Amino acid sequence: MTKLRILLTVIFLIAISLTPVHGQKEKGSSLSAKGYLKFLQTGLIPNTGGEVMYDNLFHNRLIFKWFPGSHINAGIEVRNRFFYGDFVKKIPGYISLIDMNKGYFDASGIIVKDSSYLLHSAIDRAYIDIIFGKFQIRAGRQRINWSQNLVWNPNDVFNAYSFFDFDYEERPGVDAIRVQYYPGMTSSAEMVYEFGNNIETTSLAGLYRFNSGNFDHQFLGGYVKDDWVLGTGWSGNIGGAAFRGELTWFYSNNDTLSQRSNFVGAVSSDYNFTNKLYLHLAVLYNNNGSVVKAPLSRNLFFTNLSAKNLTPARTEFLAQLTYPVTPLVNSGLSIIVNPLDHSFFVGPSTSISLMNNLELFITGQFFSGPDGTQYGDIGNLLYWRIKWSF
Repeated sequence: MTKLRILLTVIFLIAISLTPVHGQKEKGSSLSAKGYLKFLQTGLIPNTGGEVMYDNLFHNRLIFKWFPGSHINAGIEVRNRFFYGDFVKKIPGYISLIDMNKGYFDASGIIVKDSSYLLHSAIDRAYIDIIFGKFQIRAGRQRINWSQNLVWNPNDVFNAYSFFDFDYEERPGVDAIRVQYYPGMTSSAEMVYEFGNNIETTSLAGLYRFNSGNFDHQFLGGYVKDDWVLGTGWSGNIGGAAFRGELTWFYSNNDTLSQRSNFVGAVSSDYNFTNKLYLHLAVLYNNNGSVVKAPLSRNLFFTNLSAKNLTPARTEFLAQLTYPVTPLVNSGLSIIVNPLDHSFFVGPSTSISLMNNLELFITGQFFSGPDGTQYGDIGNLLYWRIKWSF
């Protein structure tokens, strides 16, 4: 926790130093606090016909933001999760998976634990923003989103995430300093330095975005955790349909000769029909991915994903449909197919707005395929969740 205390102390001291003196308060200065509380119950049905396991999760998030003036703001967000049930009792190493710390600052920990429950707390955002002229500097734990696609993001070299972890809407962050420059209304440039304990965990990369011909374009490059990276991405509209893409090339000296160079690309399109049906299609390609059986860890949510390792397969296809059944009920269906090992995922879902700040969400994650394939050995998961926002 020493590094975390240093980070928070620096944020506090910088914020205090930039606050108006003599206790005066700038116009518009404010402190905001909000969050949510969720209960999620999960049922795991093994595809081998074994015992059904149930898990329960109380998930609380607290979001604090401070706006002392027009040129500075700061934020801290805390994630608290209380797990109890079969997953904690019966899945080997489950507690250590929950407490995985991927940042430079140790900002998470197990508060209490037993054989059937655990309470985990983490600070996944802690940053200060300073804005002057056309520059913005953000220092601390933050999300750095360089993606253009909606699901698979090879350009998201700092914050890759699992599509299957639907309960983490905010997605992971990194400990970094981010400098952004806005030369015009439709262009921006930025540089990011991610803290690391050594060269293999340190990153320094830049991005340039601009608009041309009704399309947003971007180019990125740098050194990201032992990989040299070059990439490009775009998003725009063709015939009323959104068209997006991301292409990234990685080069590492530490891999075997055949694995040093790795190209990952993803292209997607989405369209809203006049009857309010929404369709999203995407394809992912990884030149180092498997062309035969590509077994995926049963632990879908904690695998160490990176932008160059979004899937173990060479190619995957995705299709999503959503439709507002009523103004308060929205249903959807997601399908992912690995055409090379003939395994697939199906995920139906329905969200129901019970009140302005209360939502019921029901979903399933059904995996199928031959033994030893990407989705063939996982089993099926059923969820229901209620969320109260405050």
